[in-house]
Amino acid sequence: MDMWLLLAFLLGGMAAGYFFSESKMLGKISGYILHIGLLILIGIMGARIGADEEIIADLMRIGFNSFLLAVGGIIGSIAFLHLFSFYLAAAQTVRGEEGEKQYEEMISGEDGTSMRLTFIILIVVGIGLVTGWLLPSGVLPWLEGSTQYALALLLLGVGIDLGLRHQVLGHIKRLGWRIIMIPLFVAAGSIIGTILAGTVLGLAMREAGAVGAGFGWYSLSAVLITDIYTVELGSMAFLTNIMREMMALLSIPLLARYLGPITAIAPGGATSMDVTLPLLKQVGGEEIVIPAFINGMILSSLVPVLVPFFLTL
Repeated sequence: MDMWLLLAFLLGGMAAGYFFSESKMLGKISGYILHIGLLILIGIMGARIGADEEIIADLMRIGFNSFLLAVGGIIGSIAFLHLFSFYLAAAQTVRGEEGEKQYEEMISGEDGTSMRLTFIILIVVGIGLVTGWLLPSGVLPWLEGSTQYALALLLLGVGIDLGLRHQVLGHIKRLGWRIIMIPLFVAAGSIIGTILAGTVLGLAMREAGAVGAGFGWYSLSAVLITDIYTVELGSMAFLTNIMREMMALLSIPLLARYLGPITAIAPGGATSMDVTLPLLKQVGGEEIVIPAFINGMILSSLVPVLVPFFLTL
């Protein structure tokens, strides 16, 4: 399946979510599509890793490289966002009771749900690894062929979810368009930091850039890279971005204390709209919720675009 067709599923989902945003049924369907499609893809990715004897034998090296790439991406994003945080200070202020209420509704319950999903994903990857190791070699090509159909389904769900949140545009206008500079600085710093770390490890710029463009969204970025490029780089992307999420949870309180709440948004990347959002709210206050959510939403929408872009360079 062509990448342009996958992009069409994403954009089609966004259009459906935007024009039918009042439909509660569409929101439920989107949730089912996201969870089912994601678990199918993660399971297939795990099976492909488990079936590759060279990757299993070289897992320690891949893990070490992933750690360095994660550190590079986090340091780069922090440096870029902090360097320009003086320019973004005014974007931190939130006004309007209606806007605050909407975002309270958005994040209510997301912490527990996201953490449970992360745990489930890790279990599914483990099951996939064992299954791939036990499967006869003839089954694997069939699994690889089915990946793109499941990926198209997942991107449709992602698009619907993004389209349903169109009220974010109103908050961007209210806060000022420079709030968009937060995810752009985080994206640039993440990619440049990962490329620099990848250069030390001997990775090609397009490989390290694709891993960095995952922005902490380990599930989708890893599946995209595994499908488009190689299983090894997909494995590295999965480990890099899951390590980034864990490092973000550890570093956010320190960053908020010493560098300010805006800079604390940086390490979470795309997860600042779900997994790391409650922690950001706790250490940065109510005023950081909307900038953090917008950061995560924009970075999430960039992942399915930037990851394939780097791999085609």
